[in-house]
Amino acid sequence: MAIRRVFRIDNEEDKKILKTHCRPVKLPDPGLKRLVADMFETMHANNGVGLAAPQIGLPIRLCIVELPPEIEEREDGTTVVLAPAQQFVLINPKIVKSSGEEVLREEGCLSLPGWYGQVPRQTWVTVEFQDLGGKWLRLRRADGLLGWAIQHEVDHLNGILFTERIRDLSTLREVSRTPESNEVAA
Repeated sequence: MAIRRVFRIDNEEDKKILKTHCRPVKLPDPGLKRLVADMFETMHANNGVGLAAPQIGLPIRLCIVELPPEIEEREDGTTVVLAPAQQFVLINPKIVKSSGEEVLREEGCLSLPGWYGQVPRQTWVTVEFQDLGGKWLRLRRADGLLGWAIQHEVDHLNGILFTERIRDLSTLREVSRTPESNEVAA
């Protein structure tokens, strides 16, 4: 596995790749498992929730999302894992249905580290995608952090940056602290 360089919105050469409408992945692809492993390692190294292939310079329709584990802290200071981390690999994803209802949430991007703004997103989405074996799957009514991250990553595959979704640019600000639990960096 290898940590890849994350392309940046504020670099003109990188931005050309980030603004590209990505081409479909042709399956089977024997190198895809390694690429996906590199993407997870890169995402973890950058403290992200999701990563799209164009963010590492590859204009293909591939993205990953990882939901952190659900942990409960007990009164005695011990912790219990209520739900393990969940990883999603979405190849050739298409959002086929959405709630029709938007919510604003603090959102960031690994391609513009440290910056967050209020981004409107659908409250849930249904997405169709292929797995590493080429099988088509459907994830119905993905909401919360998962639905939010999927919308962000699919935007990347369509050449849309989160900064373009911000309706009030005065909400875009640099944050030098760790994002709160309601803030997403993907």
